[in-house]
Amino acid sequence: MSRRIVCAGGGMAVMVAVMVVVMVMVRAQNEQENEFGCHCMEYWTCITSGGHPYSYCGLSASSVCCFVPLNASPIGILPLRNTKKSCGTKGADTKKEGQAEMSEWPWHAAILEQPQDLYVCGASLLDEAWVLTAAHCVDDYLEYGDRLPGVLKVRLGEYDVSTTAEPLKHEEFPVTRVVIHPQFNNATLVNDIALLQLVKSARRKGNIDAVCMPKKNDFMEGVPARCYVTGWGRKDEAADHSVVLKEINVPIWSNPTCQTALRDQFGPGYTLPSTALCAGAEGRDACDGDGGGPLVCEKDKHWYQVGVVSFGIGCGRRNIPGVYTRVDAFEDWIKETIGVHHHP
Repeated sequence: MSRRIVCAGGGMAVMVAVMVVVMVMVRAQNEQENEFGCHCMEYWTCITSGGHPYSYCGLSASSVCCFVPLNASPIGILPLRNTKKSCGTKGADTKKEGQAEMSEWPWHAAILEQPQDLYVCGASLLDEAWVLTAAHCVDDYLEYGDRLPGVLKVRLGEYDVSTTAEPLKHEEFPVTRVVIHPQFNNATLVNDIALLQLVKSARRKGNIDAVCMPKKNDFMEGVPARCYVTGWGRKDEAADHSVVLKEINVPIWSNPTCQTALRDQFGPGYTLPSTALCAGAEGRDACDGDGGGPLVCEKDKHWYQVGVVSFGIGCGRRNIPGVYTRVDAFEDWIKETIGVHHHP
């Protein structure tokens, strides 16, 4: 058994004129300024908030990615839309097989060990101050206590790890708290889930946003066909780690079928826990370097994190799926943990 990371917005004339200007600005797509924070909102709300529309973002046909300067002066016709409750809004996709686009999966995060910026695991942004990952990725860091912010950090908004010249810059946040599920078993990887609290809240923008969390049993029956796992892991067992975020469309297995397949590997006594789920197919699977990352599925035009990459036997082998921690099974624990530890 190999763990994925460790083992290997006046008059009608004025209104029309403003609308035309906005449409031209959106088409131009050249008003982006990196020091702004991008929020997905209706284009009229963007303009009346003193912002600059950049491109369509997908919440609706008229939603734009709006860059609002910190010193922006709202026009005062409409209030700034509250975007904090939005989640699971996927970025543009050119349908290139196996490779994500910049900002396509804005919740995907990387956990790094300081000071060398060593890659530890993948993760996902739940809200402005918390990320979700696998417990096996971070259990060794519990011993650092108050020294943790100097040891572990989370990088958000990353895409191509080989360059710093991306138009949307990544941001880094020291980790102030690691919370491992109390029933995590490092030997069997049961309850392989953990939460990391950031020293300060992240600001949502074009390449940084939160994934949606499923409620209990949301995806128990008939899991949607559009499910993806993302990460910088290997494409296959013999390949190098990817420098550009990759995406893999994976089928979801039923637990009984998965258990049967895994018994061929672990023996007839193996029991797949109800807190796990399986996904993958020959040539389509998470691999070394993807551990802790999100498995997401689409529902009502939003993306929900169904699983956390936990472990697998090799990568993409025939009739052997990858195993993921089932996120909806831990809904109560996630809510309670975040509720107890207030945002910084």
